[in-house]
Amino acid sequence: MIQGCRKQQMQSQQQLYKYFYPEMIKVCFRYAADADGAGSIYNNAMLRVFQNIHTYSEEGKLGGWIKAIVVNCCIDFCKKKNIFKNTVPAINEDEVTVEPDVLNRISYKEALQVINQLPAATATVFRLFVYEGLTHKQIGEHLNISEGTSKWHVSEAKKLLKKKFEQQYENNYTLNATR
Repeated sequence: MIQGCRKQQMQSQQQLYKYFYPEMIKVCFRYAADADGAGSIYNNAMLRVFQNIHTYSEEGKLGGWIKAIVVNCCIDFCKKKNIFKNTVPAINEDEVTVEPDVLNRISYKEALQVINQLPAATATVFRLFVYEGLTHKQIGEHLNISEGTSKWHVSEAKKLLKKKFEQQYENNYTLNATR
């Protein structure tokens, strides 16, 4: 399949596109609010994959190489939306924690819904830090923000998520207690 993609064979490209779609579209959805945005990110990423497949050395896993390209396309997508234009956060080093009981009562889907409600810049930095495992330094370099700003966004996300999760937990607990 890789050799076919290097020869620009449409059938091989379609196979590769379809094979990685289920896993990579999930990554795209973390950064795009809708299916159009996620599809646009994935299409741009796969275009880059096909244009640069000749640079893939086959030493690492193909999925990891493609995911790196997808994440970079997600970052480009967020940059184009100009979500970091007016963010000048105050640095606060307080660590925020969420009670384990609250986290045990929410699903992955519910967590994503809450993350999607965060301000765009904060959500993007949080996703890069938590899902992609980038350091604050790497995030700063990718998004042209300072390391401190990246730390602030993660801290802010934790505060907002804690508040939303606890509210959700209290609402669910109250509903179940009254039944």
